[in-house]
Amino acid sequence: MNNEYFNIKDLTEKLQISNIPDELFSEAFLLDYEKNTLLMSRSMVEVFTDTDHGRKGRISLDELLNYFTAASRSVFLHDLALLKKRKQSKTDSHLDIIKDGTIANILIVMLPLETPGFILGIVHLNFDLTHDHNLQLEETIRQLRQAETVNQLILEGSTDYIYQLDLVNNVCTFSPKAVDVLPLESNTFSNAMDRLLGFIIPEDRSVFLDSFAPFLSGKSKYHRAEYRVKTKFDTVIWIRCQGKGIHDENGNPLMIAGSLIDITEQKAYEERLKNILYYDILTGLKNRNCFEKDMKKHLEDPSATGSVLCIDIHNFKIFNEIFGRDFANKILIEFTRIINLYISDNLGVYRLEGDEFLVHIRENTQEQILEKLIPFQMYLSRERTLEGHVIFIRANIGVAMYPQNGRTSEELIQNANMALLMRSKSNPHQTVFFRSENLDSLNKKYILERVLRQDVADGMKNFHLVFQPVIEVENKTAKYHGAEALLRYQTPDLEGISQEELIETLEYSGLILNVGRWVVKQSIRECKNWHKMGFDLYMNINISAQQVSDKDLISYIRKCCQDADLEPKWLVFELTETSLINNFEIADQFCRDLREMGAGVALDDFGTGYSSFTYLKKLTISQIKIDREYIHQISKDSYNQLFLKCLYDLGSNLGVKICAEGVETEETYQKMLEMGVPLMQGFYFNPPLESEEFRRQISMSR
Repeated sequence: MNNEYFNIKDLTEKLQISNIPDELFSEAFLLDYEKNTLLMSRSMVEVFTDTDHGRKGRISLDELLNYFTAASRSVFLHDLALLKKRKQSKTDSHLDIIKDGTIANILIVMLPLETPGFILGIVHLNFDLTHDHNLQLEETIRQLRQAETVNQLILEGSTDYIYQLDLVNNVCTFSPKAVDVLPLESNTFSNAMDRLLGFIIPEDRSVFLDSFAPFLSGKSKYHRAEYRVKTKFDTVIWIRCQGKGIHDENGNPLMIAGSLIDITEQKAYEERLKNILYYDILTGLKNRNCFEKDMKKHLEDPSATGSVLCIDIHNFKIFNEIFGRDFANKILIEFTRIINLYISDNLGVYRLEGDEFLVHIRENTQEQILEKLIPFQMYLSRERTLEGHVIFIRANIGVAMYPQNGRTSEELIQNANMALLMRSKSNPHQTVFFRSENLDSLNKKYILERVLRQDVADGMKNFHLVFQPVIEVENKTAKYHGAEALLRYQTPDLEGISQEELIETLEYSGLILNVGRWVVKQSIRECKNWHKMGFDLYMNINISAQQVSDKDLISYIRKCCQDADLEPKWLVFELTETSLINNFEIADQFCRDLREMGAGVALDDFGTGYSSFTYLKKLTISQIKIDREYIHQISKDSYNQLFLKCLYDLGSNLGVKICAEGVETEETYQKMLEMGVPLMQGFYFNPPLESEEFRRQISMSR
């Protein structure tokens, strides 16, 4: 109690007694007979002496006795002894005090409180011993007793476990309900601290002691902590302990009282929230928040080394758009299973968002990482059936190693993502390692995407088509069979943009759908121009993976043919393995729709992928275009010659035409003639030509 005078607040805070009207104790004192100290109200101080004397409310018992006459002093001590021994529940005595040199008579009523060691006294000065006064006094006592009863009822009725810990005597008292749950034989027990620590689980005892230390040292009046306790049923519950205590004038702890609240359900809810905060609900993997937390802890070790893999599913957007979200989610779950199985001994697998995953591994060299990924990549190359759908799942992987590529979780994610973005179009499923020079390339890629988006919005004024002739050889006579339409982009703002960069950016940004339709429309119009000139030539049009999944592309092609008055049979749509690999069902239906329309379907870059011959078996292909890698060295490579011969024979049996790409020398051309390849394409005949130049060339060929 830090107040100078006793008041009702001291009674309620110190003794946990409530519901007492302030006016009952205008002239009162609280006696701590264990310490022989007395705290008086301001009005009581005025009863014994003038306030001018500067007397404060805290005095010793001996000081109080000095105010009584000798006879009254003996009566007061006698009353006090009776109350200490609990031989009486109340005393009321007329006592004489010496005030300002004169004797005054007062009535002092004293009664012991339920809290051991404390006696409450009430002083009446200039009293009138009438029946009314006695009734008033009795009412005062009744209300005090009622207040204590109310507090006892509160203790017994509360769902919390109310406690009072006497630190001087090391005795603790709990409300009765606590005995029903805690491993206690009775609600009052000695050796309190040892017993309390005994039912706190070992892992949480330090939590209790650390939180209790400020109160024990006198630095705080309060105690608050959350820890787990073992019940008498051998279960564990979470509780929140909170209390307020008092200290003596030297700051030594005397007593603390408060409550234990069962917060087990709250902790379970918090755990569920934690799971939402740190775990992905769909896959059960840790999320980005958890990655950042784990990496921060891991990177506290300055000698730590390792790598972060950023992995996404190639063309995952197609699965989502074609089959819907539920099926795409099943692919994510399957992909999670594969990562956990085949990238073993990792430090953590995380799902960021969508189809983007992070894998934290110990390996820190390119050789180690590539070796570790071999089982994963080999398993992914297999055809698989998911809910009746035959699919291929391909992974794109970007790698950032630490400490050389970053020392924070954010840097590692950013740089692994950057490496992922730098994969080449020709080999999209490669593992790409971050290099600082990637920053310049990525910046160029960003600028290109921004410019392309603006150009598409402006009507694609800087896009145009060029046409590379496809030559047909019959009886050793070469003639124009048609041409392949190739997209070009030219603007003064960007120079030196390769075809690969252009297509890759269009696909990555999603602009390929709009630009692809523009290519289809312009190609069909140009093919119609050739026919108007009297040349029945074929137009080869490239189709990307995203376009294959465009449900409305077939109807768009049909409408463009109708508008141009061109029969679809003069069109050949070229598809790469990349555009077919995500889902056979979609690719097969797309090819069937084209063939039903009357158009041809060519399998481009044949021989470079995993499953080229599988496509010949399952898809309605009308033409095979042999990849230039087989053609360049065909005159000197007997294996390539055998491969081409077998393919030519297979194509003849299946009714599929063979076209050799990359014919660039006389030697290669003669070898193609020798082997009977009917269709050829390459710089030996012509590079890609502007539309007017191509028209001039075919006009000269008459």
